Amino acid sequence: MYPNCIAEISTAALRSNIQAIRQRTGNVPLCPAVKADAYGHGLDIVLGVLRDEHVERIAVANLNEALAARSLGWHRPILCLGAPLAHASDFAQRCRLAVAADIQVTISSIAEARALVAEAARQHRSARVHIKIDSGMGRMGLLCDEAAETIAQIAGCSGLVIEGVYTHFATADENDGGFAREQLDRFLALRGQLRERGIAVNAFHAANSAACFRLPEAVRNLDFVRPGICLYGYWDGPAGERPADLTPIMRVTSRIAAVRRLPAGHSVGYGRTFRTQRPSIIGVVPVGYADGYRRLLSNEAKMTLPAVRGEPARIVPVVGRISMDQTTVDLTDAGDVRVGDPVVIIDNDPAVPNSVESIARKLGTITYEVTCLIGRRVRRLST
Repeated sequence: MYPNCIAEISTAALRSNIQAIRQRTGNVPLCPAVKADAYGHGLDIVLGVLRDEHVERIAVANLNEALAARSLGWHRPILCLGAPLAHASDFAQRCRLAVAADIQVTISSIAEARALVAEAARQHRSARVHIKIDSGMGRMGLLCDEAAETIAQIAGCSGLVIEGVYTHFATADENDGGFAREQLDRFLALRGQLRERGIAVNAFHAANSAACFRLPEAVRNLDFVRPGICLYGYWDGPAGERPADLTPIMRVTSRIAAVRRLPAGHSVGYGRTFRTQRPSIIGVVPVGYADGYRRLLSNEAKMTLPAVRGEPARIVPVVGRISMDQTTVDLTDAGDVRVGDPVVIIDNDPAVPNSVESIARKLGTITYEVTCLIGRRVRRLST
């Protein structure tokens, strides 16, 4: 197989980011989020580094992702953040799979707890669960004011271990940290209620990427942290607070597939949204929206030509509409460019105009979306 595009994943940068997180969190254990194929970076590559770096546990979105991690040889704890048992059609099968693979699932009801306990008894195992608390996110979980009683009922199920009680911040990456602190206060108050009632909970956790760097009280007052996007070296918090020791781990590259000389006034791409103002040299890069290179970047994005044959590195503009499989760039001022020359579609330097963070700003979105949308045709390669 000869892929048109390669996503180079730097394991050295990933290790460096783990150390950057640990410098902020001290001895607090890590539970990195590796959902969505490690945010588009390749679960198999990322798990190998986490294993070597003695990361204690991981978090995924759903049961299929948890089973995929097990199939890749991850034998340490796995937290399933979604609602894996909230599927009536195959509820019993999901319980069997979760217990058999020793997946720590998120539950929110006594009915789920009892079903897991019954299945665990059949398999001569313990059922291990986490309970999500809605402290202000408004998405999933038990409301703070109602949670203590429900958790007490769940804790009364013999054969069940409450591995964790957790919440998620809605605004930890925004300038004003006031609401995140309100959420934390509510969560800590609930923890106090549970302790007063003698309810056994192995861990309380809340801190996401932004909280690891911006909300130290959510780190030191709780039992582990759940870094996500920062693990991969990106930052969606206030621009002026970007940690200097976070390094993007992905670089997407390809090669020039065609070099065309076009006269002045010639249109380029669907809809004729770009017309040459002078005799121009147009290059074709074999990447498109099917690969996650968004059509909204048409006539807006940049790519980089690395230094070759004595030419320095050059930044070239994307011109015309991005197609499903091809993107055109203006090479007129780029000097000597030939078919087969390398091109950097997404750079791992956060300061350049084709970094993940720059692309996200141009699209009016977040870095998560940029990396998660990179398609399966783009081969992930560990470097």
